[in-house]
Amino acid sequence: MSRVYIGGKLRPPSITSDHLSRRRLAERFLAAPGARLTVLRAPSGFGKTMLMAECREALAARGLRTAWLALDNGDNDASRFSTGLMAALAELGIEPPEGDGGGGEGWLALLDRLARHPTAFALFLDDFEFVSDDAVLSLVRELIQAFPPGARLVVGSRTPPDLGLGRLRAQGLLQEFDAGDLRFSGPETTEFLTRARGLRLAAEDLARLQDKTEGWPAAVRLASIALERQGEASDFVARFSGSDGAVAEYLAEDVLSAQPPERVQFLLRTSILPRLDPGLCDALHPPGGSAAILEALAAGNVLLTPDDGAYRYHSLFASFLRAQLDRRMPQEKPALHRAAARWYLAAGRAAPAIDHAIEGGDMALAADLLSQHARGFLEQGRMRLLTRWFDALDARAFEGRPELHLIRAWALCFTRGPRATGELLDATGIEADPREQIAAEARAARILVLSISDDYPAAAALAREAMDGPRLDSRYAAASLANSLATVFLGVGAFDDARRALLEVRREVGGSERQAGFSALFADATEGIIDWLEGRMRDAGARFRLALAAGRDDPLSRNGVNAWAAMLHAISLYERNDLRRAAHLFHLHLPTTRDLGLVDHTIIGHVMLSRIADGDGDADAAMGLLGELEHHAERRGLPRVAASARLERARHLMLRGHLDEAREQLRRADDPDVWRRVAALRLRANDTEYPEVGRVRLALHEGRAAEALPILRREIAAAAASGRHRRALHLRLLAGAAHHGAGEYETAAAWLERPLADAAREGAMRMILDEGEPLAEAIRAVANRRAALGAGGAARDPHFRAWLEDLTAAMAPPRRAPAGQDAPEPMLSAPIEALTPKEREVLRLLSEGLPNATIASRLGVSDSTVRTHLRSINSKLDARNRTQAVAVARRMGVLA
Repeated sequence: MSRVYIGGKLRPPSITSDHLSRRRLAERFLAAPGARLTVLRAPSGFGKTMLMAECREALAARGLRTAWLALDNGDNDASRFSTGLMAALAELGIEPPEGDGGGGEGWLALLDRLARHPTAFALFLDDFEFVSDDAVLSLVRELIQAFPPGARLVVGSRTPPDLGLGRLRAQGLLQEFDAGDLRFSGPETTEFLTRARGLRLAAEDLARLQDKTEGWPAAVRLASIALERQGEASDFVARFSGSDGAVAEYLAEDVLSAQPPERVQFLLRTSILPRLDPGLCDALHPPGGSAAILEALAAGNVLLTPDDGAYRYHSLFASFLRAQLDRRMPQEKPALHRAAARWYLAAGRAAPAIDHAIEGGDMALAADLLSQHARGFLEQGRMRLLTRWFDALDARAFEGRPELHLIRAWALCFTRGPRATGELLDATGIEADPREQIAAEARAARILVLSISDDYPAAAALAREAMDGPRLDSRYAAASLANSLATVFLGVGAFDDARRALLEVRREVGGSERQAGFSALFADATEGIIDWLEGRMRDAGARFRLALAAGRDDPLSRNGVNAWAAMLHAISLYERNDLRRAAHLFHLHLPTTRDLGLVDHTIIGHVMLSRIADGDGDADAAMGLLGELEHHAERRGLPRVAASARLERARHLMLRGHLDEAREQLRRADDPDVWRRVAALRLRANDTEYPEVGRVRLALHEGRAAEALPILRREIAAAAASGRHRRALHLRLLAGAAHHGAGEYETAAAWLERPLADAAREGAMRMILDEGEPLAEAIRAVANRRAALGAGGAARDPHFRAWLEDLTAAMAPPRRAPAGQDAPEPMLSAPIEALTPKEREVLRLLSEGLPNATIASRLGVSDSTVRTHLRSINSKLDARNRTQAVAVARRMGVLA
């Protein structure tokens, strides 16, 4: 982002001379210094930005440092948002640390620096409704949590920001202003009209205006402009209703009618523009002189807003002008859009040029522009933008342009999934195109479709053909193919083919110095995955870190490939129990990997974030993440993903003692077709997570440890025979827990000697900690009887001793029943009050692990309605949370 552009986003708006000071609101804002987050939420026209500017000035007058950052659609890119945010923080005297190291350390160091900042400050983020990207929202949530006492984030938005408001509200760290707060009171309306605008109105007219506008600031302001031109104020007040329709009617009668014809033409012609640059306006208004016209309109108070060296129309005014353009001169609208497209094209701005070409109905021009520029947008990761453009084109625009079909296929894969992409490839037949490059790239897209569809055997067969095919000219296609080759060959356990694919990466992508980073990334990541699956987790972690660092400065690695490497690094951090850094990387990159269709990353990311949330005591968030994973599986038609979500939900329920519910989730996860196919593959997400492990866990938690031993012996032998060394390590740890649970303490100690030494050598901790009490109890016994490890010398190894101390310190304390409580509390046999049909439906969806937003979508109700149902269900079932409500309902027979 350019320095000039950042500067424009950092400048707070100037408070206009006729601004009405919102003293009561500003005082309320200042009276809540303990609020870490202040949210001003209301529709357009309620004065959010001006109130934020007034509060900023009030804080500055008290000596607090403040910074301002205006957001827009472009801030849904985490890198772009971070650039603006760093610039805003620099305004506060908080400079970002040098470098990042490739693993998010720079961001985490910045958060640490924020948390230790010695003085209070306030950061204002305006127009937050533009932000919807999960990664960006995650960054803002982390920012809020890092703020020190006295620091506050102030957010203005038209919609509720997804920033964990419920938790902040419960902690007393949230201050909120809504439309009801921002409406003018009667005295404020009077003060604005009479003092700020200098109007002389009778008391009854002032009262009627307040009633009709209901204190909506935009309507009051628009009425004031109209009243300046009225001969008789009472007549206007009688006609004015204050509604949106009346505002439009006012604009027609009082603004346009007061303008000379040439200026009316200017207003209508330029209404299609989101930003009024004088040069662009001249292109749409042939008489020219746009700069002078804009200055005259601004001086005449015709609803123009300054916009960093240019202007824009007030949103209500712009909507009205566009409607008038459609009504008065509809035949000119296409030509206006084409003129705007030509101007943007001459200015070197392809994206708005394509937008205007499509809006103007010039599909041939749009197709020509896409043929020239779509590759660039593809390499930038602008998949949704490309899909929107391609959807707008008619079939004729694609004729004779197979390149556009290819780019559309890539974009579709990451926006609508593999099914839509496969249908496009089938319909166009470009895989059989006689041109070698077209057919080869289409085959690369097909391999991606198959890998995202979790069909690794079919993808592997096609991948071997691709390795013997021609070099791809498109760097994007070559990088995607390399990613697919590695993913597919690793998935089918063809490690030698995966290594061969590394050589193909260097051949396909090229050998320049700039491209060397991409090749290094791929080599380290692929070798790291092989190390991981073969149990060399420390080596794997080092490779993952190197891979991420190698891709930081390579343009080709900034989107999907870099996210792929970052997720691998996060998995390694998680295993070492570095949960903070792991969670940061998961939050930042999981949305991208999910969109890219990286199935194993998607499963692992959701599962590990769920475990982190559970460890933080947020069981609802933990289960919600698993519900999102299962919902994603349903949308994409991925049965392995759904089964993996249910397996993890079963593990979660076991740790909480809900064994009946856990058994039900295991039953739902046990899809024979899925696991028969998985057994022949080497899939990272299911290396240690599959139904047999779930059954072993359940036996351990139910006190049937001896029944788990035959399963474990069989699985350990199979893992050793197939070279699945990490799986074998995990199974041996569980075997030690099983022997301990069966009362075979000496045997348990012997079984645990080698796997504990191996885990210590590799720095592994979470594969032990995540198993909960059955394994923890066995290891505590080993820690207390170190003589059992003496034969291997591990007890004398200071590194092992330090690792074991860290491990036992990280274990949850052993569960103990409350004093005097030998049996569980009596449970209800039926609901306290009958559940309604709607509550039963909510409960059924809840039992599938779906989050509130998904339940609301399926039932066609709001999130707040779902929460109301949940409170009622918990009350009727005497449950404390959603997990317990489902368990109680099953015991009562309310749920099947």
